[in-house]
Amino acid sequence: MGRRFILAVLLCFVCGLVVSQGCGSRSRGNIPQTAPVSGTVTLDGQPVDGATVVFVPTGTPAYGAYAVTDSKGHFSLKSSETVSGAVPGKYLVQVTKLVTDTSGKQFVVAEDVEHAALASGGSAPSTGVSATRNVLPEKYANPKTSGIEVTVPAEGLQNLEIKLSSQ
Repeated sequence: MGRRFILAVLLCFVCGLVVSQGCGSRSRGNIPQTAPVSGTVTLDGQPVDGATVVFVPTGTPAYGAYAVTDSKGHFSLKSSETVSGAVPGKYLVQVTKLVTDTSGKQFVVAEDVEHAALASGGSAPSTGVSATRNVLPEKYANPKTSGIEVTVPAEGLQNLEIKLSSQ
């Protein structure tokens, strides 16, 4: 009886270990080990609030990372909603800050409305939709033209400065 009890306890332990490992993997998806990456975004020396920072991988496997800056221009990258940090490797970086017009209209991307209208057999609306626009210099909206390249080492990056210029 003692031997069966020990085997049962061992079996429960192994099953618990397998289940907990499976849950851990599921929340990460197929994202490899990440490293913490944080820093600030400034435009002409001033912090940029509400900017979207996207790290676009240059190699394979291709796992990107993203963040939105706070009022002090600070960001911390995430590889997904549940995974913090970025996979070590080389990245091209894009930075945008999208805003709508000041009329208080609903936030809608004009291209999405146009595509939906055309798909339903109608024509694209010409009024009533507030378009979004990028208020940062356009070159930073494309990772290939931004001129920002970052290599994330296995230990991560703290206090990364992304300095944008309106010139």
